[in-house]
Amino acid sequence: MKEAIAAYAKAQKLDPKVKIDAYSWERLCWYGSLHRHAADVMFSCEKAVQLAPNDGYIRDSRGLARALTGNTQGAIEDFEAYIAQTDDKEIKSQRQRWVKDLRAGKNPFTDAELKKLLQQ
Repeated sequence: MKEAIAAYAKAQKLDPKVKIDAYSWERLCWYGSLHRHAADVMFSCEKAVQLAPNDGYIRDSRGLARALTGNTQGAIEDFEAYIAQTDDKEIKSQRQRWVKDLRAGKNPFTDAELKKLLQQ
């Protein structure tokens, strides 16, 4: 994960005008979070949302990072944005469960849940 973060930083240092798209930032955000490096990749989550603020998929990834770094309200907002945009009933149900748990002060992101997300 540290190598991936360094590669993004190096690309921007070599060429400050390099265009890294929202999806690339989102992938770093999502996988960094799943590997328990959410705080380290939060900058990429924010960049992705900055580039595509209305993309529920990108907001979903930032929601995961926010939840893992203790920003419960921000996570709920991001997950709700995703829930509003997805037609996938299974994923919608999963995210609704996460929101319910977060509102109740529970952490839905157990090691088992993160492992399951990595396998999806």
